[in-house]
Amino acid sequence: MSFAWIREPGKESRVFSLFESPVGDFYFSQFDGRLIQLLITDIILKNCSKWVSEKLISNALPNIYPKDSHNYDDFLQVVSQASEVCSNGVLEKVVLSRTKAHKLTSVSPTNVFERLCREYPLATIYLISIDGNSLWMGATPECLLELNGKHLKTMSLAATRPVNSEGRWGIKEREEQHLVTRDIVHMLDALGCKKISVDGPKILTAGPVEHLCSSIEAVRPMGAAITMIKSLHPTPAVGGLPRAQSMAFILQHENYNRSFYSGYFGWNNDERSIFYVNLRCMEIGRDGLICYAGAGITSKSNAKDEWVETEEKLKTLERVIVG
Repeated sequence: MSFAWIREPGKESRVFSLFESPVGDFYFSQFDGRLIQLLITDIILKNCSKWVSEKLISNALPNIYPKDSHNYDDFLQVVSQASEVCSNGVLEKVVLSRTKAHKLTSVSPTNVFERLCREYPLATIYLISIDGNSLWMGATPECLLELNGKHLKTMSLAATRPVNSEGRWGIKEREEQHLVTRDIVHMLDALGCKKISVDGPKILTAGPVEHLCSSIEAVRPMGAAITMIKSLHPTPAVGGLPRAQSMAFILQHENYNRSFYSGYFGWNNDERSIFYVNLRCMEIGRDGLICYAGAGITSKSNAKDEWVETEEKLKTLERVIVG
């Protein structure tokens, strides 16, 4: 049985019971845009943990053959290569990611979900189980798109440093945030949005790290939400700039399949449609789990610093899973 257990910041958790359908109102997308659409058949508001535990018992997970995508030297090499490409003017920014595997078979997804809810009250906590797929869960700080009638909200989330760092943000981080904000505003303008406003950047805390975040609002033209989502994804916060060239670089050099990492999930209805980016996440299979993290690379990137950034992001999940 397919379902999604989601806790948005400041709200009670709820479970969406799902059925795969070409006209579904719940979307779960991979990074490359391949999309699973599901129909919301029921919404469970009480005893969610018990309901999910019972369903997980009957859902047979596949093997995912967990292994790290990069060792330290490999990651430094591809980051250095990306930074050089940015220095040459081919790219402005590209996001590179890696995985870290844990061969644990006794993880309780419901316990991890509840601990994530306690540890990260400002994040959207999610657990998504689709028939035939591995289990995905995480604590994402990033909303891709929220629609309330004609009112649109999104965010530009970029630049990372350890939480409670002192002093001004570095030039690299401020430029990275500006690039992402600029691109999203331009995309909204191209989609026909009006009265586009930007508030920020401000600091957004996400567990062991903090980011620069700008809130973006606009009045949108009426039309299908999925059309707007597909235009925004992947934002430069998970892909890069220019969009096509950065995607080509990722596919050529990252050397592993991101699957649902840095894709998106969410639901669409007349009252409120909202979609989140699948970040600070892990994939759980019968034979272990894989954690995912990425970093934005520019001409000013230091490869060792980018490795440390991904390590800090991985701690979002690891300190809940393994202590």
